[in-house]
Amino acid sequence: MSEMSEEVRALKPVIEDRIYVGNVDYKATEEELKDLFKDLKVTEVEIPSKENTRGDKTFKRRLGFAFVQFETKEDADKAIADLNGQKFQRRNIFIKKAVPPPTEEEKKVKIEAYKAKKEEIQKAKELKKEANKKNDSTNAESTTKPKVPEGEKSKDTIFITNLDYKVNVKALNNTFKDLKPKWIHVPTRRFQNKKYPNGKFRRPLNKGIAFIKFPNEEVQKQAIEEFNGKEINGRELIIDIAVDSKVPTKEEQEAEADENVEDSNGN
Repeated sequence: MSEMSEEVRALKPVIEDRIYVGNVDYKATEEELKDLFKDLKVTEVEIPSKENTRGDKTFKRRLGFAFVQFETKEDADKAIADLNGQKFQRRNIFIKKAVPPPTEEEKKVKIEAYKAKKEEIQKAKELKKEANKKNDSTNAESTTKPKVPEGEKSKDTIFITNLDYKVNVKALNNTFKDLKPKWIHVPTRRFQNKKYPNGKFRRPLNKGIAFIKFPNEEVQKQAIEEFNGKEINGRELIIDIAVDSKVPTKEEQEAEADENVEDSNGN
């Protein structure tokens, strides 16, 4: 439709003694525009406007273009040659020969082309929205359903996933304090444990997981039953029995403790 509209426009003959003036200042008047062409024989100046209603008030708003009718083709040609691209009030205008008003058929073609373009844009937006929704669903699934590590199930330790990245050992200790955890390990992203220019440490973010060791298997199961699905910072904990092969070593626990001391000093 758009191509047809362009063809119709290209085939329309111009009006030799009439010009179209574009980018006209909205505050410009017919008299001011006529004065711009004072050295030429102007017979008519028209600045189209549109009537708008706001509440109980109705007002006209100029559309930013105009038509100027001359006595001769030569005057119209001279207006284009002398003033096209020149500044009029606050804007640089552009001038070309005017064409006859569109016929009803041309208006119909233009409207259909506009509708087709609008539908195309809307369809592209919907496809993009669906793609984003699919990506979000995939990311959520990979976050909430982590790969289960292989190994022997622990008799006293739980494995937490879907943990808010800002949760630290202290926060988890407060959450599980009634079950008296023996130790808590929250792996952090070490590259984020840096200093700000003012010398303070940036709080390290965790990796979204944690391990908590309890006195025995009975308390371990109690922790899973009571806290699986509990919300911390807007995210529901996903808790399962830890696998011994993935439980942190003594060295990792000591390193974790050092990081937490350093983080506390920074705050």
